[in-house]
Amino acid sequence: MSFEAEPAVPPDKQTLRRQLRTKRRSLAPHRNTSTNGIAIAAAASALLDTLSLFPLSIAEHVSHPGQPCVAIYRSLPIEPPTVALAEMLHTRNVRVIVPEMLPDFDLEWRELRADGSEGPRLGLEGIAAADVILAPALAVDHTGTRLGQGGGCYDRALTRRRPDAVIVAIINDEEYVGTPLPHDPHDVHVEAVITPGSGFSQIPDPDQLPDESRTKVRASPPASRNAFSERDHG
Repeated sequence: MSFEAEPAVPPDKQTLRRQLRTKRRSLAPHRNTSTNGIAIAAAASALLDTLSLFPLSIAEHVSHPGQPCVAIYRSLPIEPPTVALAEMLHTRNVRVIVPEMLPDFDLEWRELRADGSEGPRLGLEGIAAADVILAPALAVDHTGTRLGQGGGCYDRALTRRRPDAVIVAIINDEEYVGTPLPHDPHDVHVEAVITPGSGFSQIPDPDQLPDESRTKVRASPPASRNAFSERDHG
């Protein structure tokens, strides 16, 4: 008598989050935070060049209306570091905004100044100023599905983004996975990832993916997948 192996059941989101957090904590002491931070900043800088987000004259006032804006986040100790990223953006005279989580798990935004202090509250709609949104994630798959921390903060905030904003997740190299991640209808896909080892990686076009993954991407909220070639901020 022979028995067929039962198909493996993929873990649900909460189980997967616990596994990924445990792995992050175990690997954190072995990561070179300084090197990784510099690599992330370099990849993000190259992305800005691709999008023609060139800096204004550093002599101009920081509130110049034509100044490009990038949303980032203040990284936690076990997350890919963003300190060097913020420094790079300020060096390029890019306006930087960061989120603050509210009691209801929504996000409002503040400008992050070059000295590390924060400006006035910009409200929930502050994210709409961002040309590029560099978001945290626990993992991203090759269809652009982003697995966050579970509070729904970013998925809610991203609905307020400008239509042509480019969404990029910052993760560790092993967290950019080929195995499809669990996905809900409200989840917002990312268009690319940045990792310390591989730098910037654009999510493949849906037409280049297997049929199952292609359907999954097209059913998600629309993203400007041609942004990297069509975007012009000059």
